Amino acid sequence: MWHVTTDYYFMKHPLPLLCLGAAVLAMAAAPLQAADKKPTPTPTPRHTVIGSVSSDSITINTGLTTKTFQIDKHTKFNLMGKPVTVGDLKPGMRVSVTPGGFDGKTADIINASDVPKAPPATPAAKKK
Repeated sequence: MWHVTTDYYFMKHPLPLLCLGAAVLAMAAAPLQAADKKPTPTPTPRHTVIGSVSSDSITINTGLTTKTFQIDKHTKFNLMGKPVTVGDLKPGMRVSVTPGGFDGKTADIINASDVPKAPPATPAAKKK
């Protein structure tokens, strides 16, 4: 008797049965969709580097934007953690600038590191 009642219920109310069927199909298709995806390439890292430097300003390049900061007598310079002068900074060095002043356009602290070394060249494949 219970079986007849259950069949009668799903004839009058098919939505729960349809939802259950859709859920089973979605779970079965999920591994197939994951197998079709190609791995995303690793993005190239972008470093903030010195674009140009003079006795009164420094221009940095983030890879997306360029910004110029003024240098004054209160600006502190560090290269690899050691105090240096503005003349020791060269274009291409990695840099971080801490802005100062009321307008944020003057550099308070400039921390630089050496120019990053280029990765070793891979040998070309030999042709047969």
